[in-house]
Amino acid sequence: MTSSLGSLRVAFESSGSPSWVMHVIRTRRLDHFNDFHLDLALGGDLGDSNVQATQTILADGRADLIDTDWLSIARSRQSGPALTAVFPYGRIMGGVVASSGSSITESLAQLRGCRVGVIRAKDKNWTVVRAVCRKRHGFDPQMDAQVAEAMSKSTLVQWLEAGQVEVAVLPWHLVPRMIASGRFRQLCDVLDLLPDLDVPSVPTTFFVVRPDFAATRRDLLSAFVAAYTEAVDLMRADENVWREAAAAPGDDPDLLNDLRAAWRRRICSEWRDDTARHLDSLFERLRNVGGEESLGVSALPRDLFVPALLQ
Repeated sequence: MTSSLGSLRVAFESSGSPSWVMHVIRTRRLDHFNDFHLDLALGGDLGDSNVQATQTILADGRADLIDTDWLSIARSRQSGPALTAVFPYGRIMGGVVASSGSSITESLAQLRGCRVGVIRAKDKNWTVVRAVCRKRHGFDPQMDAQVAEAMSKSTLVQWLEAGQVEVAVLPWHLVPRMIASGRFRQLCDVLDLLPDLDVPSVPTTFFVVRPDFAATRRDLLSAFVAAYTEAVDLMRADENVWREAAAAPGDDPDLLNDLRAAWRRRICSEWRDDTARHLDSLFERLRNVGGEESLGVSALPRDLFVPALLQ
């Protein structure tokens, strides 16, 4: 079957949840039914203090589309290459996880003085945790805890499992499996901290491309959005489709139920008119409470999204 729109090269971390949806697109041939070819590359998760691994792949011209959060999109306008959001992936906030044997048992107030592992200091999850700690408990854990940057989620998990850190701020989809082991517990879901900052749960992570690609290949991007939303609809409606894409060997039914519930709570399949406004509000709350230093950028660009793809 010929794909008249050509190929869309997408790159995601092999350990990330977007790969689940890409699996469904490819196995159900939703790309071909939408007249394009999904050229999927899955790789490692080692980035640096400023960007995740896939941003380097996009910058090097080896991919057309990746996923990242709204703060990284804003920071890209300063450090390049510039990014623009095509479509929301989800309300992607992680979890704060501690060892079951740790003395940290009740609240974020106990982060003071402990060893905390984060993927990077500018990670959106850590930024929210810092802001809530300052507002709710009167301290900044970046300053008042021993914070270590792992630069990759897999390294961070290794640190927590080895006891090198007492607490880790992990991506959401890793949390249920960590808890299921019996060795760890979740102190909080970062998504539940947003009301402390007076904002609702809002999409925070988006599929992004470079602005020049958005300007010249909107037909291809629209086809990708159509395939993506069809895949999400299938995964929501049919638990077997979701499990085929997301389950790992050895996962028990209770774990998969928890993981799927967390996924359904976060995943997005449409633009909402209030998305940009809520992201502006969240940015302002984070800046007011945590300062510009924690965000790595002074303001959100006005052209964060591709206007033609907002509907």
